[in-house]
Amino acid sequence: MIKVRVVRTGLPIATGLIALSSGLAACTNAEVGEDVDESESAYTIANPGTGVFELGWSYGTPTGYTFNLTKSSTDEYVRAKEQMTFAIPAAFLWARLYPNEPLPSDLARLKKLSAKVTAVYYKQGASFSQSTVTTNGWTGEQPWSLSATTKSFNVNRRAQGIRFELSIKDAQNPTATATLGQDQFLEVPVFGGTLPQKTLLFDTMGTSMRSRVIEGGSPVRGAALDIGYSDWRAATIVDQSSIDRTIGKQTSFSRFGPIEVPMYGELEYEISYGVAIDGVWQEEKLLSANGQSRLMPPAGRMAYEGRLDVPASAQGLQFYFHVKTFLKVDYSRFSNINWRKYQDGARILVRERWDNENGTPGDNWDFATEQ
Repeated sequence: MIKVRVVRTGLPIATGLIALSSGLAACTNAEVGEDVDESESAYTIANPGTGVFELGWSYGTPTGYTFNLTKSSTDEYVRAKEQMTFAIPAAFLWARLYPNEPLPSDLARLKKLSAKVTAVYYKQGASFSQSTVTTNGWTGEQPWSLSATTKSFNVNRRAQGIRFELSIKDAQNPTATATLGQDQFLEVPVFGGTLPQKTLLFDTMGTSMRSRVIEGGSPVRGAALDIGYSDWRAATIVDQSSIDRTIGKQTSFSRFGPIEVPMYGELEYEISYGVAIDGVWQEEKLLSANGQSRLMPPAGRMAYEGRLDVPASAQGLQFYFHVKTFLKVDYSRFSNINWRKYQDGARILVRERWDNENGTPGDNWDFATEQ
C-alpha cells in the first residue's frame, strides 16, 4: 500500500484558478504532514491514461513549435501519473542542425539524428523534478512525415505544469549539435498534482453541454473545488450568432467607389454561478474571466473561473449558471462614421440566459461528494 503524507490544514483557500504553474501558488488542503492512503479516490487519479507529446506548430513561441498532447486515451488534458511518449518531426531536428540545407530525401540519413527530451516538472511556480528520455525509434515512411519517438515515462504525481528542454545530435556529424531551452516551448498544465483539490469544468462537446471533474471521481469534502466555464459554452447558451452586433454605419471603398457598411461591436460575457450545498442555496458568485487559463488552448480562448470551498460535511452540490452578454461600443476603431447607433463607450446588455441541466429552470447540475 502506498502512503502519501498530507496535512489537513483547514485554512481558507484563495479564489481563482492559476493560469499556469508559474502563476501564484494555489492554496490547497494537502501539504506535508499526515499519512493518507494514496489508493483513496480523493488522492489519486484512477485512470490517468496515455498520450503523446508531439512537437507541432504553435503560435507565439520562438521556434514556432511546441509540444502538444495527441493520441490521448482520455481527453485534451494531461494528468498526473499519465504515461507519455514524445514524437519529434525529423524535419524539425534537421532544420535546427542545418538551417541552410534542404531536408534530405534519404530516410537513412535522417535517421542518423537523435534527440534527448527533458520534461521539467513545476509546482507552485518552482521546478522540483524531471524525466529525461532519448529518441529510440521512428514513425512515418516519407521525409516530411518521419518522426523520432521515445520510450514512455509517467508524469510526476505532484506536477502542476511541465516545461521542456531538447538536445539534438547527428551521429553522422558529431560536431553538429543544438540545444533548446524551456523558453522555446509553451508550458503544459497538468491536472491532479494538487489532490484532493479538483477541477469541475463546464464546457461543450459540439452543441451538447457537458460537465466533468477533470481529475476523476467527485468533488472532495473539505477540499477546494476549482470551477471553470468555457467561452464556447457561453456562446452556445446565448446563441451568440443570432445577436445583432451592429453599432452604426461607416463609409468604405470598393472598386465601384464609396459604399456604406455596418460597424460591429464586440461581445463580452459576465458569468456567475449559484450553488446549493446539501440543498441550501448560497448567494450567486461572479466568475473571473481568464484569457490565459490552464483550461483553454494557449491563445484566443477565454475561461470563466472561480473556486468553492467544499464543507467537510457536504454530501451533495447543485449548480446553475447565469450568463449575461454585453455589447461593447467603441467607435475609436472606426473612421468615416456616418451613423452612431449608441453612445460611445456604452456597454449594453443584449442577452441574458440561465444554464440549467436539460435547459429546465430548477433542474440543476448535481454532484455527489466524496471523502
